[in-house]
Amino acid sequence: MNWLKGYHDDHKSVLLLLAKFEGNILSLKAGQATPHIFTEFEEFGDVIKNVIIPHFKSEETGIYLTVSESGPTGKSFIDKMLNEHNALYELFDNYLSAVEAEDNEKLIEISNRLEHVLRHHIIKEEDEIPKIMEGK
Repeated sequence: MNWLKGYHDDHKSVLLLLAKFEGNILSLKAGQATPHIFTEFEEFGDVIKNVIIPHFKSEETGIYLTVSESGPTGKSFIDKMLNEHNALYELFDNYLSAVEAEDNEKLIEISNRLEHVLRHHIIKEEDEIPKIMEGK
């Protein structure tokens, strides 16, 4: 499924960034943050705005339609993925607001959920979409 390669490459890159992001959050929690940690949080915000959100939009208008049209299993899976996208859009907005305000407490609270939901969302897509499309 060569048409999945671009999505896979994006997923791999975001998973690598999430490891660094998680480390920065742990440093912030421990009071060991570097003076420039918010620059790194802003950079992750740029990735959200310029990579992740466009990736989501591309999924929603491309691959998700294809998978949804593959049958009831695909439609059910995509409905769940769209719900996760909506939850993540809200988390992205909250994250970006927390970074802009340099609100450590809010950033820690939001980031735990953001990292968890985004990581599991990617893993589900990587695991399930190929299975659904092979079974159609």
